[in-house]
Amino acid sequence: MILNATYYQLLWEKFKNVQILSTERLDNSVHLSIKIILEQYRKKTPLQVNFQNSKESILQIARHLFVELANDIYLNHYDLPNDFCIGDKLKKIKDNQYYEIIRTEKDDYTLRQVLRKGKRDVSPAIIHGLTYDKLTKGYVKVDLGISERTIKNYFSFFQELNNESSEFPKTNFEMKSVFISKRSLWDDLDLKNKVPSIYLPNPREESNLSEQKSIPALSDCMIYFTSKYEVCYQKILLKNKKIKTIVIIDTEASAIQQMLQDRIKFGFNIIILSNSLSPIKNDAIPCWDWFKEELEIVNAL
Repeated sequence: MILNATYYQLLWEKFKNVQILSTERLDNSVHLSIKIILEQYRKKTPLQVNFQNSKESILQIARHLFVELANDIYLNHYDLPNDFCIGDKLKKIKDNQYYEIIRTEKDDYTLRQVLRKGKRDVSPAIIHGLTYDKLTKGYVKVDLGISERTIKNYFSFFQELNNESSEFPKTNFEMKSVFISKRSLWDDLDLKNKVPSIYLPNPREESNLSEQKSIPALSDCMIYFTSKYEVCYQKILLKNKKIKTIVIIDTEASAIQQMLQDRIKFGFNIIILSNSLSPIKNDAIPCWDWFKEELEIVNAL
């Protein structure tokens, strides 16, 4: 195979202005692939990227897209809680104390402090006169106990990514993305404890059928993970949860045609990452098929 190195230099220059987040050092071929994917993602058009023998490159791209797509949800698709009800558990951001809503009347809420073990002999603090606006800006609704470090790690991670702080804690999202991959990708994600995400098990293959949250105290997420499109369809799409993009990582090739049909109804985009000498392609999805010789040229730029 005779290749023109100038073409790949021009290709590199073409995508130089596509911005990506800096989370780890990447080979040029992975870096360029991410830029190509993100350009199509932002246009909401499907794309397949195939590496012919580079599983690690696929995994690097998947890990990076996990952060990129989560950050897009964080910035552009956050939502406010529909309401606050008597019995809701809240964590105050400033003092990391837990409170429970004990009274609501229109836009007037009363909270009672939930005392930690060992402090039951202390009278709990009562806070009166809180509005919905004050609750959304100063408190986080939680399902379970959440450590100070966990909540700080989550907020700090996205503040540092974007070099800005949010006016209120973002813990609700009106749209999510889905990653369909083998379970090992979810298990090995180092950053998932900083990104609200949920793994949905496949009942045909897994014995533990409970969903797993990366941050158990939060009720919502930015990213869903599952190993089968069937699970995504049954547990997410049919429950009318809005999905922006489905990313398929080297699996479920036989389900792509069904996804394309469902895309018409549900409106999600499709990104495919594959690792095959003979990738299964679909005429409706452009495929960027990297050859080994091309990767060598790009990585040498």
